[in-house]
Amino acid sequence: MKSHPVELLAPAFISVLLAGLCLGVAAHAVHRNAASIVLVGAIGTLFFGYRALVEAYQAWRPFVTGLQRRRELRQAAALTRINTPKDDAR
Repeated sequence: MKSHPVELLAPAFISVLLAGLCLGVAAHAVHRNAASIVLVGAIGTLFFGYRALVEAYQAWRPFVTGLQRRRELRQAAALTRINTPKDDAR
């Protein structure tokens, strides 16, 4: 199991970053009139954007259940006073 539920969304975040990079490459290539690079950037943007959606969709349910589990663990740990002999002597 993952140590924190946010780690489940890391592949989707990386895909979004790569989609943004490809979009930036395509936008830069438009100004340089490099049609083949624009095509590669557009295809990369579409592919990584699609992968980000798929990864986020697949990871969302385990992410929510992991957050719920952590929330329950925090609420289950009730603070109780432990009477030690030193406290009883006062």
